[in-house]
Amino acid sequence: MLKRRVTLQDVAKQAGVSKVTVSNILNKRETAVPISETTRERVLAAVQELGYYPNAVARALARQRADAIAVVLQFPSIFQGWSGFTNELMHGVSDRAIELNFDILLHTRAQGSLEAEAQALMDGRVDGALLLRDYEDPLSDLLAEYGFPHVLFFTRSRRDDVYWVDCDNRAGARLAVEHLLNLGHQRIAHLAGPPSAYSAGERRQGYMATLRDHGIEVKPEWIIPLHYPGADFTPLANLLQRRDHPTALFVWSDDVAMRALSVCAELGLSVPEDIAIVGFDSTQICEHTSPNLSSVNQPIYQMASDALAMLASLVSGKPVEPRARLYTPSLDIRGSCGAKKGGNA
Repeated sequence: MLKRRVTLQDVAKQAGVSKVTVSNILNKRETAVPISETTRERVLAAVQELGYYPNAVARALARQRADAIAVVLQFPSIFQGWSGFTNELMHGVSDRAIELNFDILLHTRAQGSLEAEAQALMDGRVDGALLLRDYEDPLSDLLAEYGFPHVLFFTRSRRDDVYWVDCDNRAGARLAVEHLLNLGHQRIAHLAGPPSAYSAGERRQGYMATLRDHGIEVKPEWIIPLHYPGADFTPLANLLQRRDHPTALFVWSDDVAMRALSVCAELGLSVPEDIAIVGFDSTQICEHTSPNLSSVNQPIYQMASDALAMLASLVSGKPVEPRARLYTPSLDIRGSCGAKKGGNA
């Protein structure tokens, strides 16, 4: 037989007081008539004796706070195949949420409309949301109109009233491309991310601007869209088999760069002797590829942690300044571009 759940009424009956008195004591509310210490001790003893646990939903309704935050990605399917980036992001979010006593809800339910998605976030289960969405995605605009607390991370907003956390992706691309140029590479191709992703677009722009600043022609056919590791890498394979093939690749993400390493191996190309490769994110997986993957390091863990802290402050009604935080990347140089493992620039 299932054990019946102990209720607030059970505690009140055991202690010989009203439900309101029990609620005031458990929630540490100040009352017009002070509650005696004897009554307080009797209620707490009844709670312990009966094994009473407050109903979280009821408490949230009473306090108008759920002490929970939603993490909303552009595509819920991202949660189905955890990448090094996603893992590091969630690590940063989770650690800070535990520190600040917030629960995390992974928002994966597909909605029929933008309004329905916004309403699902605002139905009382969470106090705010961290959004990893495309730059022009309208969900943030709608939440802002409703005044619902949210912070964009790893992307930006064109609005002045929306909070966001991002990395200087153009600067990161420049670090990668200039390092390859300094190693003597002139024929550098770029494996590009989805045009709808702000970060991918900035990395592509940084790649092109750096080449032009060094007097090198940008070849459109050498910018190959490869949005995820499971994409069709035939265009890259075809490019690498040309006589005038690139001698270096700047790749928009580590996960795609790892697949590029495999393609090079299948073609009999040695990395870094035949072709150098630099990725972006510098997740832990870079230390487990062969050779180890050089990569632009954006502080994913710190950025995710700070975004959660910003949102927690917004939910609590505390001032948050600045509204926008831009983090500076660095370059972790490993074996895939011909440098010794562990160096940096």
